[in-house]
Amino acid sequence: MSPCLALLALALASPSFSGTAAAPRLSGSLGGLGALPALGAASPSAAPFPALTAPSAALAAPAPLLSLLSVPAAEESGPKPLAAASAEAQALFDGGRASEPGADWTLGVFEGDGGAAVHYKSRAGAGGAPARVYAGGLALTASFESLFARAQKPAGDELFLWTRGHAPSAWSATKNPIDADARDLAKAVALAARASPGGKVELVLHSFAALVFQRMLQLHAEPAVAAALKALAGSRVFLLHATTHYEGIDRRLGPEFERIVQATRAAVDFLDAGDAAAGLWEAAARMNPFSEPAASAWLGQWRFQRGQFLELASREAVALLREHLAEPWDKPVDRVRRALLKDLEADARDPGWQEALLRRSGDAFRFEFSPKDAARIRRLGLRLELVYSDADQLLSWESARAFLERLGIASPAEAPPAGSALRDKTGRLRARVVAGDHYFPLKRRDALAEILEP
Repeated sequence: MSPCLALLALALASPSFSGTAAAPRLSGSLGGLGALPALGAASPSAAPFPALTAPSAALAAPAPLLSLLSVPAAEESGPKPLAAASAEAQALFDGGRASEPGADWTLGVFEGDGGAAVHYKSRAGAGGAPARVYAGGLALTASFESLFARAQKPAGDELFLWTRGHAPSAWSATKNPIDADARDLAKAVALAARASPGGKVELVLHSFAALVFQRMLQLHAEPAVAAALKALAGSRVFLLHATTHYEGIDRRLGPEFERIVQATRAAVDFLDAGDAAAGLWEAAARMNPFSEPAASAWLGQWRFQRGQFLELASREAVALLREHLAEPWDKPVDRVRRALLKDLEADARDPGWQEALLRRSGDAFRFEFSPKDAARIRRLGLRLELVYSDADQLLSWESARAFLERLGIASPAEAPPAGSALRDKTGRLRARVVAGDHYFPLKRRDALAEILEP
């Protein structure tokens, strides 16, 4: 199971959340929120679109996994001009979020996949070492702020990427964000390669970002991705708390996990079906002005019920994150924890953040990482460094093993103690176990810095 996906998954473990529902329909009531008119009743005879009903069992479950959805209003659905997006980003930094650029960082923005404004920050290193690109997790992407706050100047240039849906990068509507993330990560690598010695780049990825890297390998035939992989060839790639997904892994992880996967897919399918029906209503209103009142009524009810569905779904994810961030960290890094809590309160109210989380979860559960994909890592000559914590509260050892086995790294049935190291036959793919939990990169920045040393 993907580490941050577990954040959402824990709430979906409830037997009341059924992932086996048929095509979703929007019903007249929303999990005890009060009766609403059945949307199908508003259908004009000229356009008999099917009603949509969300399974009441799904809505009754506190599912962190659904924690992220909401469709932007029509006028906000497209990407904003890069200059405007950059100005908005600076305003967010002025508000004191966790990822303030800092005195030695420069804020940047590039046009990502589909025209989205994707934000990053970068800083110059002392010179001589390859540039590094960093990307973080599914729910809270600021996985390296403690490391960045150290006084030591990095040996090479550094670039940190905010994936879409994580402020200041706004959510840009897409059904398959993992594909967009992979192409955006490739662009970030290309940016970093421009001024890096020999055009070479290293990657440091935490949690969900490790899945994005795997998807980037699968998109190797695309010219921009191929260029990024060329910059990575022969370099070190650090994957912290990484797992994967492929056919059969759900059954291996048990019936509870299978229910979680089914529920996640059903939730995404429900949103897609509702959005598709909304598109039909909008088209009907454009073609036939007389249908506009009925279309407006249907669309208004759909947006309301969709929003309520997403709000219910996100509660447990937010509650679990609050719990994980409630206990103070060591004094040198506790400021980051407090800033992350502040970020979380803003994110929890952001429909884009909610949608990004749910759709990325759905992508992760449909992802298929093959032995052929793993072989590409060797062909590229990558030095893969995997790091796992001995007390990870989100990632099970069995799900970590699934990735290690795909890579050809033999692993024991039980989680080894901190200090253990595992390697493949070539020695270029290595996994180590460290003392800590899923927030190791934030809580143990000096230990992470030591791992990242050339």
